[in-house]
Amino acid sequence: MIHVIAVDDEPPALRRVGALLQTFDEVQVAGLFESGQLFLDHVLTMPGPIDLALLDMELPGMNGLELARRLRAVRPEIQIAFLTAYEEYARDAFDVEAIDYLLKPIAREDLARTLDRCQKRSSRIMQQAQPERGISVSSFGPFSVTTEAGETVRFRNSKSRELLAYLHYHGGRPVSKVKIMDDLWYGRDAARTQVNLHSTVYQLRKDLEAAGLPRVLEQSKTAGGSYQISWNVAFDDLAAYEEECRLYRQTLSITHVMRAIQLYGDGYLEGSGYGWAAPRQAELELGYAGLLEVMVDTYVRQKRFDIALKPLQKWVRLQPLEVRLHGKMIALLLLMDREADAISYHRLALELLELEDTPHMLDLPGLRVDPFAMF
Repeated sequence: MIHVIAVDDEPPALRRVGALLQTFDEVQVAGLFESGQLFLDHVLTMPGPIDLALLDMELPGMNGLELARRLRAVRPEIQIAFLTAYEEYARDAFDVEAIDYLLKPIAREDLARTLDRCQKRSSRIMQQAQPERGISVSSFGPFSVTTEAGETVRFRNSKSRELLAYLHYHGGRPVSKVKIMDDLWYGRDAARTQVNLHSTVYQLRKDLEAAGLPRVLEQSKTAGGSYQISWNVAFDDLAAYEEECRLYRQTLSITHVMRAIQLYGDGYLEGSGYGWAAPRQAELELGYAGLLEVMVDTYVRQKRFDIALKPLQKWVRLQPLEVRLHGKMIALLLLMDREADAISYHRLALELLELEDTPHMLDLPGLRVDPFAMF
C-alpha cells in the first residue's frame, strides 16, 4: 500500500487529486491539506507512514519548493512530486530530488506514472506484511504480557509479576536462584527468602497457565539451580523502541524519533520500584532525553515554536536541575513573543536552582539578543 498526501491551496484542485488517488487500489490517501503549514504540522507531529507527498508548487506564503526543502530536512524517507500549471519550475523540482512533475489538470495516467516511480524508489516495503501473531510484552509503564489470543496475563501478586519482568530483562538466559533471591529479596532472611522464591515461582506458573502459557518458565537444577523463560515474543516494546532509535541514527528521519517517544511513554518499568531495574531505567531515560532534544531542536529549526513547547516541558520535568534546559525554555518563550512569560520563568528558574551567580545560559539580556543560539 502506498500512503499519499496532497497539498494544494485550491480546494477544487485538491479534491480532484484526492478523487483520482482513490481510484487506485494500491493507494491510501493519508491526508489532504490546503496549506504547507498545516501539512508540516502533520508530518512533524504524526509518525504515521507517508510514502509520497504531492505538493502544489504555487502555495502562498511558503511555496512548494521551500516546503519540499523543509520536508527533506525532517522526513527524508518521503518521496516528493510537484503539481503545477506551469512548466517553468521543472528544473527547481530536481533540486530536492523530486520523482516527478505533474502539470494541472492532473491526468490519471500521469498520476499512475508517479505512483509507479514512487513504488520503485521507496526504501519502505510497500506491501506491508501481516503483523506476526504471538506474545506481546510491554516493559514501558507497568510490566504486562498479552497472549496471542489477546488475553492479558493476570498476576495474583506483585512478586510473580516482578519475577517474570526480571527473567524477561535477562533475555531468556538462565539466572541462578542465588542471584534472583539477592535481587528480588535483598537483605532478607535466607531461609525465608528461599520459601518466598518457591512460592512466587509456583504462583507465576499458575498465572501463566491460566493465560494459556504453560511451560514458559523453565527450571534447571544444576549448579545450585536456575530459572529462565522460554517463549516466542512477537512484539516487545523495548526492542521496538531500540529499533526506532537505530533507524533514526541511520536515516535522521524524525518519524523514528516520534515513534520511539510514543513507545517510551511514562518510562521503563515506571512506578515498579524494582531496584534491579534502576541502572537500565537511568540508561533509557538518558536516551529518551536525547530524543526530546532532537525533537525540540527540529521544531525550532522549522520555526514551529508552538509545537516545540510540549516536548521541551517534558524534557525539563525529566531533568529539572539542568541549567541549559531552563535557558532553552526562556529562549523558546522569547521566540514565541511571550516576553512576560519568559521574565516570569527566568525568575522561577533562578529560585529553583538556588544559584549565587547567574550563568550565561540564564542571562536574560543575552538570551533576548539571540534566542536561537540556545538551539
